[in-house]
Amino acid sequence: MAPIINTYNSEGVDRSALERTGRGGILSDGYLRSKPLAAYLEDGEEPVVLRSNAKRGVVRSTVRSEEREQIAPGDGYRAFALATDTRLLIVVGDTDDDGDWSASVPLTDVEVVEHSDGVLTSEFVVTTADDEQLYFPSRDDLAPMVEYLDAASLRWIAVEEHLDDAREAIMEADRLTRSRLYDEAMDAVRDAMGETDAARRNERELSEDGVEAATTRIERVEARIEGARLRTLEGRAAHTIDLAEAHWRDGEYAQAHDAYGTAHDDYEEALSANVGDPEVAERLRTKLDRVERNVAALEQAPVERAEAAHERARETDDLRERGEELAFALDRYRTALELDWGRSERRFNGDPEAIRAAVDTVARELVETRRRYATQRVRRGDVHRDAGRHTQAEARYRDAYDALVDTVPVARELVPETHDAVQDHCDAVERRLRRLDTTDDQTPVPSGTS
Repeated sequence: MAPIINTYNSEGVDRSALERTGRGGILSDGYLRSKPLAAYLEDGEEPVVLRSNAKRGVVRSTVRSEEREQIAPGDGYRAFALATDTRLLIVVGDTDDDGDWSASVPLTDVEVVEHSDGVLTSEFVVTTADDEQLYFPSRDDLAPMVEYLDAASLRWIAVEEHLDDAREAIMEADRLTRSRLYDEAMDAVRDAMGETDAARRNERELSEDGVEAATTRIERVEARIEGARLRTLEGRAAHTIDLAEAHWRDGEYAQAHDAYGTAHDDYEEALSANVGDPEVAERLRTKLDRVERNVAALEQAPVERAEAAHERARETDDLRERGEELAFALDRYRTALELDWGRSERRFNGDPEAIRAAVDTVARELVETRRRYATQRVRRGDVHRDAGRHTQAEARYRDAYDALVDTVPVARELVPETHDAVQDHCDAVERRLRRLDTTDDQTPVPSGTS
């Protein structure tokens, strides 16, 4: 189906009728008095269908009213009805020597278009959204005028309806963004974009080259959409970075990496849509650089934290503290190995073979440290037991037992040659606990005693 304007304006509008002024005579038609019809047109407005009359002008009325007002042209002048790509313009030349009279009805306000045919003269009637009626007679064929107004007004109304829906979606997106419901806000942004796309399709049904007034209105709404989209993307990216940092603090490196990647994608999408705005683009590039620096640090974190904990373990003489640091280092090294397991591309830094060697070293040190710690606690427990302080002895035995119970799985999986010895050590401590009778011991256990 050909665009509406192209269909009804295939041969164009008589330029002389648009550009001339002056009174007509017996053998010539008149025009307007004050200024030519073309002077009433806005920049970029295109005339489509033009009709005129020389005597009757236009009649104004309202729906359900018997009152009518006729505005007739002066002697030698004419009345013109010009349908453009945006409105219906009616201009009557030299009305009662007061100059030209004009009325304008946007196509979005055209609700009903009717016409009737007479023997010598036909007439079309336009009813507006405000219930005003304009009657315009002409000896010319009015069917093209009526058909164009009817079809074009429907397309313009559709354009405005889609733009109204887009505006509502923009407001909803902003509300959801303020509520930190960013995914739902992006859905609303996409809904708004869909509405402007639909508005453009209706515009193209008006004219294959577009209608400047419609294009301007659509672009104005699209600019608002881009603003809402930018606010949503930046808000979601900042929120996702907060989540990434929380995951990082909790040692959840893969989740942190994924969150940073999502934030990076949002900033990149925002930048691609705002590359023409230097101030916004610079702000987004700064945020992208910050995310990339954080990701680079995160990719080092598992091994670095493991190495730091291993170093702290070597520096302390406290066996309990050393065991805790070694256990943490072992967990971080194993996490570093597992993070990229089965992935074709590694995200986190560290040579797998070197990490495996570190796991083996730390596991052996952990088993040795925990056994030494358990031996130390048992000896102190024995001292308390022999002195009759059974409650204090039980606390020392319990420390030893708990340390060994935690060490048995490590020994079984990572240092299997020590597993039997660790299990036997654990069983021996358990037997001590069972033999210990604390029923009659009322000795308090002072905080921090050995």
